[in-house]
Amino acid sequence: MYCTVVDIRGDYAFVKYDDTGVVSEVAIALLPAYIDIGDRLKFEEYEFIRV
Repeated sequence: MYCTVVDIRGDYAFVKYDDTGVVSEVAIALLPAYIDIGDRLKFEEYEFIRV
């Protein structure tokens, strides 16, 4: 499942999933290091991977 980081607020990032359009709040600790707005991610096997 692919998503895009749309906002970062404190310890949380908001990601928008491509297939559903849903925006979810995700703890920064669960994301790859040095994540930034606009980065594309893939959620696979309960892990976020930078694409």
